[in-house]
Amino acid sequence: MKNAIVLICVGLMGSVAGAYGDQVHVIETSAATQEPDGRILNSKPWAALPNFESLDDFGRNYFPRGVYEEARTQKEFDVLEITYASDGLPVRGMLIKPKAPSRRKWPAIIFNRGGNGVLGRITDSGEACCRVNTSCLDVADLYLFAKAGFVVIASDYRYQGVTVKRDEWGGAEIDDVLNLVPALKSFDYVDPERLYMLGLSRGGTMTYLAIKRGIPVKAAAVIGGVTDVKAWVDARPEMGIVSGNEYTDGFAKIWPDYEHRAEEHYRARSAVYWADQINVPVLILHSRTDRMVPVTQALRMAEALQEKGKVYALRIYERDGHPLPRNRDDRNRMIVDWFNRASQVGQ
Repeated sequence: MKNAIVLICVGLMGSVAGAYGDQVHVIETSAATQEPDGRILNSKPWAALPNFESLDDFGRNYFPRGVYEEARTQKEFDVLEITYASDGLPVRGMLIKPKAPSRRKWPAIIFNRGGNGVLGRITDSGEACCRVNTSCLDVADLYLFAKAGFVVIASDYRYQGVTVKRDEWGGAEIDDVLNLVPALKSFDYVDPERLYMLGLSRGGTMTYLAIKRGIPVKAAAVIGGVTDVKAWVDARPEMGIVSGNEYTDGFAKIWPDYEHRAEEHYRARSAVYWADQINVPVLILHSRTDRMVPVTQALRMAEALQEKGKVYALRIYERDGHPLPRNRDDRNRMIVDWFNRASQVGQ
């Protein structure tokens, strides 16, 4: 691998409330009618992906034409937009499953997307596929894992409509990830003993938090993940994540009592401070030249896991973009191998 450095080491609720700065937004629900967490409320076929020529420069550079067109025209898998129940709320997401699963029990990947608010949303917003609206590229990327033998499911998190700019980034929406597990267990074609998790960017934060909460996955992989949120926002002040921007009202307004509790909120979302609670094998993938999330986020997490004696693997690619598109084949091979090896341990 000439371009890589490798280090491998061995409920019933009457209401749902979310903190909105000094305010509390309450969504009333009925305990008698509330759907069980993870129940699929509805599903519909995903809108047809646009052809390769219609993508912007970002999209055309993200995929080779042949890889994207295969995903766009494939006939073996159903790509569905789903709505499922989570804490009494309807939450949108994506499901990729085989059209004809037969009697086989398929392993499954829970994918945690990056971004916040509408930025990075995985469900189709109806806008043209582009650098900001990457949902069509997510479908094509995740199809490759379906092709490798996995059911894939993903949440778009609960922040929609009037709440879209109030994304807590590691707050109440962690439940939306955890509640994908009962959704998967309801499918008779999924093997509940072979569940895995994959996080990208902010989705890395979500992955570590879900592991901390005890999500029953055999292994996890994180691409370009944020592991120290305070260090990340300090390195990227121009993004306005704290003070607010066109996608978010900002941590200072969203997190309760930010003035006095900021450190508490940051540490609660930063896995480098509680690596002792990461009890699932984690594959960490990052680019040395990542301009979105500095590579030090991966290095510090690996150091923390090493110090606590946890099972992990780290691969740093010499030159690539944030989601590692130039090394997609090697990236996916490592992830699939990591997941498959985790299920073989103890057999």
